[in-house]
Amino acid sequence: MNILKKTGKSYGFLWSKNPDVAVEKWHFSAMQEIIREPIVSGVMGIDVGCGCGYDTFIMAKNNPGVKLVSVDISDGVYDAARISRKLNNVRPIKCSILDMPLKENIFDFAYSFGVLHHTTSPKKCLLEINRILKKNKPVFLYLYEDHKDDPLKYIAVKIIALIRSYTVMLPPKIIFILSWLFSPFVFMLFTLPAKILNNFKSTQKLSSKIPFNFGRGIFSLQGDLYDRFSAPIECRFGRQELYDMFVECGFSVVNITKLNGIAGWVVWGHKL
Repeated sequence: MNILKKTGKSYGFLWSKNPDVAVEKWHFSAMQEIIREPIVSGVMGIDVGCGCGYDTFIMAKNNPGVKLVSVDISDGVYDAARISRKLNNVRPIKCSILDMPLKENIFDFAYSFGVLHHTTSPKKCLLEINRILKKNKPVFLYLYEDHKDDPLKYIAVKIIALIRSYTVMLPPKIIFILSWLFSPFVFMLFTLPAKILNNFKSTQKLSSKIPFNFGRGIFSLQGDLYDRFSAPIECRFGRQELYDMFVECGFSVVNITKLNGIAGWVVWGHKL
């Protein structure tokens, strides 16, 4: 199976397990809290890799005067359409973000959470985003960190990558069930100790270095585990690598920071 189709199938299965209802807070909310400018602006924006459409819904509902194009390679785009069916400012499109069927220089902003690192060429995706953005308009991304400066997480990433080389050959349903079964063990092994250490000032820094420190309950890690073990492609980045990629793809005023409690980069910049 083509790797892009395999990616679409894998995530289409995951999004089908999410409740087909709107939400008030999702990844967008956490992103906006730390970004020093409004994500949504102008008259038309795009959610690049919308998944099940929760972020699209939030942006569109809270900004009725802004048109939102919502694209994804998976069948999650149909979930996005259902969730936003009562809004008249959302247009979902099923396509690869490596080659979007959209005109140049038409969007006032682009938003993407946790998507480009699951493609065959994150740089090509960023160039494609640059193509469809208007001049001086921003892109806001969340991307995985390589953790090369954190030995514990770096080793964990390498172990997960090794396991993933085998699990991606399993049907999505089996990976989903295994993720549910292993979620309590990962929670007890990593999340619970991290939460305990976070209660003491002297060990809070150590707590932040423990993998899966963000779990909320014993089965809350099922989606994260499925994401780790089902994705055919997973790219990770260092800070300088991201900065260089943004500059090479034609963006300036590049900002790089992190989300609270989540291991990954928040990056935004403006098209030259």
